[in-house]
Amino acid sequence: MTQSTYRIISALRMRQFELLCVLAETANMRQAAERLHLSTAAVSKSLGEIEHQLGMTLFVRHARGLVPTAAGSTLVHRARALLSEVALLADDLRDEREGRHEVLRIGAPPFVAWTMLPGVLSEMRKDDAGHSLQIIEGRLADMQQRLINHEIDVLLTMNTPSELGQLDSERIVIQPICDEHWLVVCRPGHPALAELDVSQPVWPQLRKQDWILPPRPTQSRMMFEQCLLDHGLAPIAPAIESTNAITNLNLACAGHGLTLMAQRTVQANLDDGSLVRIDAPGLPAIPIVLAHKIDTLRRETVQRFYEAALRRLTRK
Repeated sequence: MTQSTYRIISALRMRQFELLCVLAETANMRQAAERLHLSTAAVSKSLGEIEHQLGMTLFVRHARGLVPTAAGSTLVHRARALLSEVALLADDLRDEREGRHEVLRIGAPPFVAWTMLPGVLSEMRKDDAGHSLQIIEGRLADMQQRLINHEIDVLLTMNTPSELGQLDSERIVIQPICDEHWLVVCRPGHPALAELDVSQPVWPQLRKQDWILPPRPTQSRMMFEQCLLDHGLAPIAPAIESTNAITNLNLACAGHGLTLMAQRTVQANLDDGSLVRIDAPGLPAIPIVLAHKIDTLRRETVQRFYEAALRRLTRK
């Protein structure tokens, strides 16, 4: 970066960085103006001033709205990280002033937050009850971006090339915890159980059934389709498609079809008999890991969380 470019970037105000981020999120001048409590004209003028200062175009207009240029994407990416750090600093100073403990922000996909986090947090609090915790649930792609932007401190999730393969290994630490097994389950008395001939290949028979599955590209959906492909079978359209694991679990319990879920998600239902397992070959175990940035500001707390996860999730 040249000295002149450095001076120009340094001259940008936090409000201008926020404007760029909101424009990237909304792709719309009017919506950005509403969120920032400004007029559309003020937003347009501010963007023009920033572009004039930098001497480059940051957004272009398309039929689908405002789209960042390559330079705009770079600036927005860095601006998000900067704003997140400033917000974190403000929170830390507020907590110091008010005598509060630091907050550990934990990101996780819903099924992990639902089935694993309660036990991990109980384990952590046995030795360390002094920290406040914030849990952020969401799709893994969103959680990864939040981790990169310092919006969360740790990410507890699955690790496959399709899931965490895009993370920058030079900036992100991925620590293994345990393996999670996936099961095909259905309600007791489901016709699939009576029709299944265990002396014949299982997947061609299961393929004919009604399935309850999340949409692509979620891990369980891709795993299901890979099992079909491995057995020479074409993918199918599920009878019911839902993004919510709890909804899919309840639909399976109600007898609406077969579903594929993590063992920890369905273990209580298997124990009480509301669901039964169908032995289906070829379902791999998926590693569960903890991911965090190398330069995390809460290194000791993150390590305690990791150790608690190890103790809890590897317990027999």
